[in-house]
Amino acid sequence: MSSDAAVAPPAAAVAVTPAVPLLLAPTVEGTGVVHGFTTRLGGVSGPPYATLNLGRGVGDAPALVAENRRRALAALGAESAAHVEASQVHGGEVAVVGRADRGRKVEGADGLVSAEPDVILAIHAADCVPILLWDPRRGAVGAVHAGWRGTAAGVAAAAVATMRQAFGTEPADLRVGIGPAIGPCHYEVDTPVAEAFAAWPCASSVLRPGRPGYWHLDLVEANRRMLEEAGVPDAQIWSSGSCTACHRHLFFSYRREGLTGRMGALIGVRRAPRISLPPSE
Repeated sequence: MSSDAAVAPPAAAVAVTPAVPLLLAPTVEGTGVVHGFTTRLGGVSGPPYATLNLGRGVGDAPALVAENRRRALAALGAESAAHVEASQVHGGEVAVVGRADRGRKVEGADGLVSAEPDVILAIHAADCVPILLWDPRRGAVGAVHAGWRGTAAGVAAAAVATMRQAFGTEPADLRVGIGPAIGPCHYEVDTPVAEAFAAWPCASSVLRPGRPGYWHLDLVEANRRMLEEAGVPDAQIWSSGSCTACHRHLFFSYRREGLTGRMGALIGVRRAPRISLPPSE
């Protein structure tokens, strides 16, 4: 498919709010959670960050990024102060966070997990795999950034293990959404990168030969297989099926554009509504 092709968001996702479209994973929808994957639409940034750039470290004006983040969080019904983000060092570390971390960037982490309301976990990407996790039984959530290094380091499995240790999550209870990421159609890697996955049992499913000395790597499938091996049922893992490099008008892509913005994957525990009981007679 041409990178300039005009396509609608994947049918399995739901676009909400006219100002800031969010892609929603059907597996992660419920009364106890809020979540969404942003696109590049609905913001105030100009080229090459047009328009909803959520990344602070890419050269965009800080005031514009702050407004874009405010809009994205408002689309979830959250305030800007609720935002907690991972620093994303392309590793396998996952941090447990809560209300005390609101407004922070958690250094050294590529994954965040929480069971506290009024906290929105955020990761930002423009080709790497964004993963959102929800445990509806224990009211816990997670957000993971998985580039090739983080995938090779097992960051998605580390998030499952951290939720199990911190909250008692059983992997079979998890619901997972995998957002737009670069597909194997555009993700060509050299032999040293391919060797990081060559010993995986599913190597033949995530790597295919390209031109001499290069391979096409399917990062979404690699993370799906990792989550399954960690105990998450396949039927509870949804992926958008959208390649960021294919759809220029919808998604940022570092591989395609170089200097560009970042999209967000956002998730939080929804506070239970207060119930006012009538006075006793």
